[in-house]
Formats: sequence, C-alpha cells, structure tokens
Amino acid sequence: MNRILKPSPLAVKILVGVFALCLLVVLSIWVVGTFFLKPFAGQKIQRAVYEKSDQLYQIQLNELTYNPFTGKARITDVKLQADTARRRQLGKEAPDLIFEGNMPEISVQGFQLFSWLWGKKLSVEAIVLNQFDLRLTQFPNTKPDEPEVQKTPYEMLNKQFEHVKIGRIQGDNWTVKQVDRRTKKVRTLSVQKLSWKVDDLLIDEKGHLDTTRLWYAKAIEVNLDSLVLPNQDLSASVQVKKIQLSTANKRLQIEGLGSIPSYPRMEYVRRTGNTSYTKAVVNHIELAGLDLSKYWLQKKVKVEVVTVEGGLVNAFEVRSRSSKMDGPRKPFPHQLYQQLPFQLDIDSVKVRQVDIVYDELNPKTNQTGNVNFRRIKGVIVSLSNDSLRKTNVCKADFQASFMGVSSLQTHFTFDMRSPRGQYTCAAELATLDLRVLKSTFKPLALMDIETGIVDRFQFRFSGDQVKTSGSGTLLYHDLKIKILKPDEKKGFKIRDLFTFAANKVLMYESNPMPKKEVRQGKISYERIPGESFFGILWRSIRSCLSDSALKT
Repeated sequence: MNRILKPSPLAVKILVGVFALCLLVVLSIWVVGTFFLKPFAGQKIQRAVYEKSDQLYQIQLNELTYNPFTGKARITDVKLQADTARRRQLGKEAPDLIFEGNMPEISVQGFQLFSWLWGKKLSVEAIVLNQFDLRLTQFPNTKPDEPEVQKTPYEMLNKQFEHVKIGRIQGDNWTVKQVDRRTKKVRTLSVQKLSWKVDDLLIDEKGHLDTTRLWYAKAIEVNLDSLVLPNQDLSASVQVKKIQLSTANKRLQIEGLGSIPSYPRMEYVRRTGNTSYTKAVVNHIELAGLDLSKYWLQKKVKVEVVTVEGGLVNAFEVRSRSSKMDGPRKPFPHQLYQQLPFQLDIDSVKVRQVDIVYDELNPKTNQTGNVNFRRIKGVIVSLSNDSLRKTNVCKADFQASFMGVSSLQTHFTFDMRSPRGQYTCAAELATLDLRVLKSTFKPLALMDIETGIVDRFQFRFSGDQVKTSGSGTLLYHDLKIKILKPDEKKGFKIRDLFTFAANKVLMYESNPMPKKEVRQGKISYERIPGESFFGILWRSIRSCLSDSALKT
C-alpha cells in the first residue's frame, strides 16, 4: 500500500514565506514605481540636471511613473528652463547654444530597468515625444578657437552604457524656434509641425561601422510643414512649405522651396545697396537615390536623380555700371556650389516647367525691359564639388520658349574645379518676330522695332568671372527700327534724323544682304564686378546682336 507523503509544516511555512516575500517585493516595486518614483527619481533627475549644467538649467516634472512588469514609463509636463543671469556669471565658460522647451508628456514602452542597473545595457522598445515646443538661442562664441575632438556617440556614452538599443523614437507636432544673436541683427529660424521617427537605433562599439545603418539607425523619417531661415542681414530668407525625408526609401521631397527677398525689388535695392535682386521659387523637388551613409564621418552626400518641377526665377537688375565697378565679383552659381560645406555628388538633375524672367531697369528712362524663358525643361549631369572626381565638367542641356513664342535650345558646360568659374554657352533660336522684343529694346536701348524677322540665331561663347568671348550668326530680314528719346509726356519720342540714319546708313536690313555672304557677329564682353550671371549672359548675347546688325 502506497503511502501519501505530506509536506512537513516547516516546508510549507518556508514556501508560504518565500511566496509572501516575493509578493511583498512585487507589490513594493509596483507601489514605488506608481506612487513614489517621482519623489525619489524625479528629485534626483532635477538635481543632476542642475548640478551637471553648473546651475544653468532647471528641469521640472509633474508626474513620473514606471511599471516594472510592463516596462511602461510616463513623464508629464516636462519643462526645461535656462537661467540667463547664471549664463552671464559663467562668462567664457558659458555655452554658446541654450536650450529651453516644454513637452506635455514623454512616454516610454518596454524599458528594461534591471538590464540598465545590472548590465549597463539600455534597452527600450519605444520612446514617444509629442508636441515639443523647443526654443534655442545662439550666442556669440566667447571661447578661444580650439580644434574640436570628434567623438562618436558610443565614445560619449560608453561610461554609462555598454550599449543602447531603442526600437523606435518618435516625435510628432514639434515646433522649433532658434534665435541667432551672433550678429547685430537678430535672426530667427522657425520650424512648424515637425514630425520625425527613428527606427531600430543601436549604439555600441562597432555601430558606426554598420553600413546598413545611418547615424546608428536602420531608418529615419522626417516631415515638416513650414520652415523659415533668414540670411545674415535679414534681407531675404529661405522658405519651405513641406519636407518629407525617408532614409529607408532613400528619398527626399520638398514642396514650395523659395529664396524670398524681404522687400519689394526697388526697396530691396535701396535698403541693401545691391543693384540686383533675385526671387526664386520651385514648386516641387524630389531627390531619389539619396545616400547619406557617409555624411557623418566624411561629409559626403550622393544623389542619383534630382527632379525639379514647376517654378519661377525672377532676376532684376538696375543698370548702373559706376555702382558695380568696385568691390569683389559675385560668384557664379557653380562657384557657389563649390563652396558647399560638404561634398555633394548628383548624377543628374531633371528640370520641367520652370520659367526664368530677367528684368533690367534703365535709370535714364526709369523703365524696365525684360527677356523671359518659359516652360524650361532639360537635364544637368555630373553635378559635383568633389575635387577627386574623374571629370570636372558639368553639362546642362535645356529647351525653352523664348519670350513665349520661339523655340530655344541651349547647352552649357561648367568647370566645377575652376577658381575663375569657367563655363561655355551655346544656343540656337528658331524663327522669331522681332516685334515681340519691343518691351525689351524700348526701355533699355531706346529703340523700337518696327519690322524684322529672325530666321535663325546660333551662338557660342566661353567665359569666366572676368570676360566672355565667342561668336554667333544671326540670320534675319526686313529689319527696320526707330530711334527714341525719353519724353515726360509721351514716354518716348521718335528721333527722325537718327532713325533715318540708323536704317539707311548704320544698320543692315538683312543678313545676308542680297548677293552677299553671311555676316558673323562677334561676342566680346568684359564683366564689371557687380554684375549677376544672368546679366552677363544677356549682355554677351546682345553684343553679338549688335555686331551682326550694325555696319562697321
């Protein structure tokens, strides 16, 4: 007969005691995490922030809870404040950049507390930071210039953590405002409705060598609805309506990118002392094949295709040679590209439906003439500021409607390594009724075109930041003009004698003239320092037109 073994009273008491102890520990951890974490951890966080910042920062927390069984933590009403009086007391030891902000809640999921306490391994499933109102103030640099020692995030964190692993960090509906006080005119950068997400963040000893990660993360997404970035003197600003970035898809989309002057063009000229004004807006830009993996350590960015669709460039210039004679020459667009603070390689740029309008004010007539290029489409290839790239030539081919009526084919080459900004320009213009240029020649050249047809216009010239030279062939017939002079009542008045002399003595009616060879026009123009790139192109072409039509 089998006997049933009964546990001894002592064993039962031990088991019950261990169970009760475990239950008490569990309940204590839960009670402490739920009700008493803020007095202990909250005060410790506040004291650490205050002491580590040399009494510059204070942080306030309303509620701090943690459930060790689910790994959920919650911090509410987070406020970070900086003491400006303390910053003045710190003198040269004060930081140049001050952070302040408010956040309704920080939510943490899957936080493994014991891995952190016992193994120096920070492991979190998700951190959510929503509706952060972040304010930054940039002060002048008060410290002596010293070379910065570049450290990886792991090198900065390895004393506290063996590794940091976070499944997802997410911020929605942020506003960011940066006040720049480094110059007399205070600049304010403004970002509205910023949302971002970082997936699978891993910071460890070899994390920076993982080529499948960008900045230690498998994927980064950024979305914002408004960005305003003023320039140094507040005369203009870069504005963006919307930005969408996905490193997983290697794609960046920008809507409504513009360089916007702060004043109307004549007021801009008066306030800044410049004689040129440019306003540029692009409706849509998309970067495909965007590779940012080498930016962190090597400051290199690679892009396969950039698509530019829809936009307007309005360039305005006041004709004033005397005001442009002194001072440095303004850099050309490809020279500005060379000055980027990082290496940017773009295989190709595709442009569609972009308009360029060039206006020029003649102070003698106080009127403006213009030329325009509508519905521009084309391709730019090998756009790079890499000094080690095999080819230094960037090529650009465009098609456009000149003055909205005539087809224009243009081809540019840019020497991306030339310190003098060397380039070439070649173009061919189809049939054109010259009367469409009345609005150009009347205010700028004091000349009215009565009749005239261009059969074809071809030209080619090369240039740099000093001069242009080349030649062109203008085939035309039935050209008749009127020479004008400004008139206060009528605007312009015909100068009969000069008109007769121009048509009969000074100018050819056609090219070629009957039973004569085709005349070739010479392009030779010497730039004055203050002229814009668009102005140089137009005046170089105009010199060819004059040389083709006028008798020598």
